[in-house]
Amino acid sequence: SIEFMGEEELAPFSSIRGEKIAGKSKVAFAPKYTFLKFSIFKERGFKRHIFIDADMLCLNPLDEELLAADYHVKAMKEVASSHFPIRAEDRSKFNEAKSLASVTRAFEPQENAPGTGINSGFVVLEDGAISDDVFDLAISVASSEAFGAEQPATSEVIRRIPDCKFLELPIWYNARRRVFESLGETFFDQHADRIKLLHYTPGKPWVLGDRTPDYLDKLWLKWEQDSLEWVDDVTIRGSLSA
Repeated sequence: SIEFMGEEELAPFSSIRGEKIAGKSKVAFAPKYTFLKFSIFKERGFKRHIFIDADMLCLNPLDEELLAADYHVKAMKEVASSHFPIRAEDRSKFNEAKSLASVTRAFEPQENAPGTGINSGFVVLEDGAISDDVFDLAISVASSEAFGAEQPATSEVIRRIPDCKFLELPIWYNARRRVFESLGETFFDQHADRIKLLHYTPGKPWVLGDRTPDYLDKLWLKWEQDSLEWVDDVTIRGSLSA
């Protein structure tokens, strides 16, 4: 089902502190719309919640056994953006060996401390990580301390969940565009069959502006075109059988 959020559902987010959020990002109900991700903690009657950012492209099937493993929270640890310069960013201090090491260490799932700085583009919650109390905790955390973004706030919430068991997912479940754009197309091609979810951050293919599409943009745009053709085909076949 689709969950709509009206004034009553949005009201709790109004107390979140926003002095570290850029003015252009602010919305009427919160310092930034991404804080709505706190809603994943709310009780809905399900054993497990899976959150996927809308700017992700699913390239390969996800491992159900891994996602159902006995942990309260599963997510990928964030990588340092400074280690992966892209486009016009300064590459004079780029240490490819060090950057590769930070990626290869994340090739396999591993237990880690709860709340280790995560990228919240893909998060799996279950049991003790899902409750209205945890949602209230999230609002409280972000209302008592100013954060520059939602992700560090979410990481802090996870850190405070009692007896939380955290599994760091492999990088393939949240393969940030920045990492593969920085390391190059050859590196991407070598690992494309392992990537589950390609996360288009930073740089969205649907808002290119004056940027020339690269191989990652073209990949998204191809999938978009293929999906539109599939919808048209299904629609035509449905109308013919009616």
